[in-house]
This record gives sequence, C-alpha cells and structure tokens, in this order.
Amino acid sequence: MSIEMPRSTAQRTTNPPTSSIQMTVPPGKTDSIAFTCLLGLMATLPGFGTDMALPALADTATSLAVPVHSAGLTISSYMISFGLAPLAFGPLSDRYGRQPVVALGSIIFVIASVGCALAPSLPVLIAFRIIQGIGAAAMTLAIAIARDTFDDSVVRQKLSNIVMAIYVSPIAAPMVGAALLQLTSWRAIYASLAALGILLLIGLRFGPDYGRKPRPTARFSLLALVGDYRSVLSHPTCRAYLFAAAASFGVLAAYATGSALFLVQVAGLSSTQYGIIFGLTAFAGMAGAFVDGRLNARGVPSHYSLSIGFTIQVLTSSVLLAMTLLNWTPTPIVILLFVMLTFSGGLAAPGLMQGALQQLPEMAGTVSAATNSFVMISGSVTSALTAVLFDGRTALSMAGVMEFFSLLALLFLTMAIGRVRQQALMSS
Repeated sequence: MSIEMPRSTAQRTTNPPTSSIQMTVPPGKTDSIAFTCLLGLMATLPGFGTDMALPALADTATSLAVPVHSAGLTISSYMISFGLAPLAFGPLSDRYGRQPVVALGSIIFVIASVGCALAPSLPVLIAFRIIQGIGAAAMTLAIAIARDTFDDSVVRQKLSNIVMAIYVSPIAAPMVGAALLQLTSWRAIYASLAALGILLLIGLRFGPDYGRKPRPTARFSLLALVGDYRSVLSHPTCRAYLFAAAASFGVLAAYATGSALFLVQVAGLSSTQYGIIFGLTAFAGMAGAFVDGRLNARGVPSHYSLSIGFTIQVLTSSVLLAMTLLNWTPTPIVILLFVMLTFSGGLAAPGLMQGALQQLPEMAGTVSAATNSFVMISGSVTSALTAVLFDGRTALSMAGVMEFFSLLALLFLTMAIGRVRQQALMSS
C-alpha cells in the first residue's frame, strides 16, 4: 500500500531532495505490538548504553587500575560519538532506506559491546565505547521511521510513545546495571547491551517491514551530505523548530546537572534519595508525553501542547530563579518544580519532533539527525555552564541557565508557529 505524503507550500518552494522516494506501509502490520516494541527498543537502546554503565564506574576503575574520574571518560566518549554519528546516518537512510542503516548500526553496537565486555584496559574500553556510540546513533532513526509510516493525524501519538520509551532508560537502566553489578561484574553490563543489540537485530530480521524504499539517484558524498543539511537549515520553519527543540533540551540538561549538585551538595540528600527523585521526574516526563498523545487522539493541535509545555518551562525556571535570589529554596518545593519541568519537556517533545519533520518529510532522516545533533550540543553547553558556574551554596547557576534557555526556546517556538500560520494562510 503506497501513501502519498502531503506537501506544504513551503515544501514546494524548497530545493528538492537528492533522491526519489517511494513509501510503503505493510497493511495491518505497522500498528502491531511487534512494530511498537521494535520502535521502543530502538528508542531506549542509546539511553541504556549510557545509564546502565553509570553504577559500574567505580568497579570499572578498580578492575582496570585507573582513577574513577578516568573511568568517567567511558561515558563522555560514548556520548560524543552518539551525538556526531547521526549526521551521516540520517542522509544515508534518506537515500538507501531506514532498515539497512538501523541494521548496520545494530551490528556495530553488538560488536562494540562485546569489545567493551572483553576490554583489557581503559584505552581499549574507551575505543570500543566510541564505536558503540556510533552504532547507537542509528537508533535515532526511530523518529524518522514513525514519520515515514504514519500520517499526520496519528504520527504525534506515535512520537509520544517514542518519547515515553526514551524516559524509561533513566529509570530502569541504572537499576538493571546495579543489579548486574551485585550478581557479577561490570563486564556483564556490556554483555547484556550486546544481547539487547542482538534482540533488535532479530526484530529487524523477522519483524514487520517498514518505512521508505528509496531509489537512489545520486551517490552519497560529502558534498551531497552538506547539501542535505543546507536544505534543512535553510528552511525557516524547520530551523525554528530545531532551535526550539535544542533550547528546550538545554533546559532539561541544566536541570539534570544542576539538580544533582544542588540536592546532594546543598540540600544534603543522599545519592539514593537523589536517585529516587530523579526517577520520579523521569516518570513526570513520561506522563507529559502520554498526555500529549491523548490530546492528539482527541484532535487537539500540537501548538496547544507546545505552548503549554514551553509556558510551564518558563514559569518554573522563573520561580526557581526568584526563589534562589530571595535565598528561599525549600527542598520539597524545588523538587515539585523539577517534576513540573520534566512534565513540560515530555509534553512538548512530540510536537517539536512532528513540527520539524512535517516541513521536509522526504528528508526525515536528515531532519532527525540534525535534531539529535542540535539537542546534544545544547545539552552539553548548558550542562557545562551549570557545573562551571555552580557556587557550591545555591541553585543560581542552574536557575539562571534554565531561565535563559527556556525564554530562548519560547522565542523560537513563537517564530515556528508564526511561520506555520503564514503557510496556512498562503495555501488557503
């Protein structure tokens, strides 16, 4: 069954993509439990690659006879390659299909995970972690696959499911990693990641066929890749959504770093207590994505969820900043603000994804890759700023960074919604 994707006025005036693409959706399969589980596994795998290893840093350092802070490089190296590799995978999937690229990434992930489990030294472990991050980067195509497969009336609901799956990893992965550490050694964590990669490969092999079937008309090259990203970034509406997503994620990254510093070092909570609170806020993010999915099912346009979510972000950041400046930060109220903040992030994320992808559906892989790159860069910047500016006594660095980036996100969202309305007026 072939589906023709609608083209907006802005799309007709944009440079055409470099490949001709035919979409195919297997009847009765793409909405199955198997397909949903496949997308969910793709969405959670990168987060498990990071979060399962966190409880094992000290044991890894002891086993390899290195300082604990050196073992922390296994996390940062993974995240760097995970942030950069989608820049190649996205355009490749637009030309040659999602399934082959995801399969390639899964194979890379499995091989690298086995290498991590067998690594005899820290440099070897870091090298395999970099490769593992490259393989995990192909999983970001879950967003593009959802956009390929479902039409505009339900795609936001499917993206909400993906966002909920992403929020699973900060809740479940550290607990799984800690349990494996109690039963065996840190190497079993990487072996279990290899098993998850193999499970995904089995799903790809025997699960439903999905997504686009491209007929490449040009060879992939560096110039073609640059041209693809030029097309994405030169589209004003798509660009505004990308920047809004990046700024919004920057707010959440500042929270993630700043909350650990404030609640443990200033409020005096234990690491266990902080872990429970972080899990609670992750549940709030899942709840936000769930609410957005329900709103979509009731026909509520995405700009309502986006406006509400971004308004909550600005308000919670402003309240936290005001409380900090007044030197009044009772821990229960601060935690409540964190819950509201992550709820708003989950509420807004599906609409941001849909908004960007809607502009250039024929380049969904490139758009999803650009989104991933922008949010990773923004998250790295805000996390670093929050940590570097932390004064050891207050939440000022976190609150200040959150306030600035939440206002920035709201500005870009306003620009994006304004351009969408302009397009609607021009086409009517």
